[in-house]
Amino acid sequence: MRYLTVIYDPDCGLCSRIGSWLMNQPKLLGLRTAPSSSLDRVYPELAARGLRDELIVVSDEGAVYLGDHAWLMCLYALKRYRHWAQRLSRPALAPFARQAFTVLSANRQRVSKWLGLLSDEGLEAELRNIHAPKCYGTDPQIAH
Repeated sequence: MRYLTVIYDPDCGLCSRIGSWLMNQPKLLGLRTAPSSSLDRVYPELAARGLRDELIVVSDEGAVYLGDHAWLMCLYALKRYRHWAQRLSRPALAPFARQAFTVLSANRQRVSKWLGLLSDEGLEAELRNIHAPKCYGTDPQIAH
């Protein structure tokens, strides 16, 4: 395995922020991110299964990881967090990791609101509602 494709919800602020964070981490495996809106085009067989609301990770070898397994694969790809992926996948800790990832995933929109995290689309919509005052005190004829 050389790289993973992480398919995330671009309308979720938390998902967008985690995707950016993943891309900025030192990696042991290559990572690509793709918005779930591209699922029809990139992975039509997954789109047909109705998996748009789940974190999906696909390896370059074609393996598909969903839910808590997808979260663990994201950690596995990162240099600083591979040991956490291995540790959290052990039989004693796996049920707790699964429960934590399930709660986080199920409440990602709410967590995004609590943390003030907006997706790019959400931020754009907010900024469109802000109208900057016109500046009447400058003369465009004067060069600075």
